Amino acid sequence: MKLGVSHQAPEDLNNRRFDFLLGLGVEAIEVRLLSHEATREKLEEIKSTVDSSGLGLHEIMLNDLYNSTSAALSLPEAESDIERMKSFITDLGELGIPHTTYAWHTGGMYETHRDETRGVPTRGFSTELANAAPNTFERKFSEDELWQSYDVFLREVLPVARQANVKLQLHPNDPPMDHQGIPRIFKSTEAFQRAMAMADQSPYSGILFCVGTWAEMSGRDGQGEDVIAALREFGAGGQIHQVHMRNITSPLPNFVETFPDGGYLNLHSIMDVLVEIGFDGMIVPDHVPGEGDNAMLINEAYTLGYLRALIQYAQHQS
Repeated sequence: MKLGVSHQAPEDLNNRRFDFLLGLGVEAIEVRLLSHEATREKLEEIKSTVDSSGLGLHEIMLNDLYNSTSAALSLPEAESDIERMKSFITDLGELGIPHTTYAWHTGGMYETHRDETRGVPTRGFSTELANAAPNTFERKFSEDELWQSYDVFLREVLPVARQANVKLQLHPNDPPMDHQGIPRIFKSTEAFQRAMAMADQSPYSGILFCVGTWAEMSGRDGQGEDVIAALREFGAGGQIHQVHMRNITSPLPNFVETFPDGGYLNLHSIMDVLVEIGFDGMIVPDHVPGEGDNAMLINEAYTLGYLRALIQYAQHQS
């Protein structure tokens, strides 16, 4: 497995940033850009720049289309969004870029308030506040509608991804609950089992396993999902391609994001399982707490160092 970073913009791809990451033991990177910027020439430029840095390019994703509301809700722009995604995936395959991420109408009332962890500003979420937010559209949508639109997306996009040799990474809904009149269907392990079955267990229809979002899931008994069991199940099928390593204070209905060593999940156990299942993808920090450029660099360095130590310790133990 490789220690990586996500959420990198094209302007982050410079020697100063690369030196910082390489000095912390980072091995791979995810780059995000807007769909109108993602020309073939720009994608080639990004790949060349990252390749020459000494880092591996795990994926490029479209910051404005990876989570297409139109596709998820079958709005008029759905067809054009899906066609753009297909042409983007084809370009990735021709350039040898092996992954891209998508989500199915995640977000919405993503953060209800600012909180803190160890005195550092971070995201807080309250179900009560989220439920008080107005509906996004004039009507409410049903789960069946979102599953039907997801089936359309898979039938259109998965064959293109398979042909291009590009693996799709499905991110769970964050927060994993219905709100603002729209179901968030990827809010449980069971939902991912259904999605993988719809794709006939194809490795090209894989998962970006966000540990933090799985930790938010309420589970059937309201006590949270079994994160380790889900890792073992999907890992055994080779369906996990990237892991977002994040911790929180508790499952829904309310939570606060923390540093990786400060939440209710035991990330040592999580990393042990990743070694056990032979995970060979990229592990990245997610939603590092803090605000301001200097503070964020310090907190990012702390988080990357912590994850690197976790990886090395789990590998040593095995």
